[in-house]
Amino acid sequence: MTAVEDRLRAALHARANQVTAPGPAFPPSPRARTVIRTRLRKATTVLLVAALAAVLLVLPRLLSQGDPSVPADTPPPAGPSGSTSSSPASPPPDEAPRPVAP
Repeated sequence: MTAVEDRLRAALHARANQVTAPGPAFPPSPRARTVIRTRLRKATTVLLVAALAAVLLVLPRLLSQGDPSVPADTPPPAGPSGSTSSSPASPPPDEAPRPVAP
């Protein structure tokens, strides 16, 4: 082995000997527990309000969809037969609107 590897191995071994068994774990202080509970309560409240808002926004759409009598992809019924153009026919000349006299 090289000198660098020997020095590195010795340093790591010395450092490993300094590690001791961990002591008993202490529970968080009452203040820390209160802060955690308060934050958890706030986060839960925000999530519940967001879920309620989503339900209230989607519910009317779900209730209005029901069972339609005519499927949405069918074309509207055709107008009077004989006319195939989609533009309205002009009124006959004798029924044209006249200006109103003052």
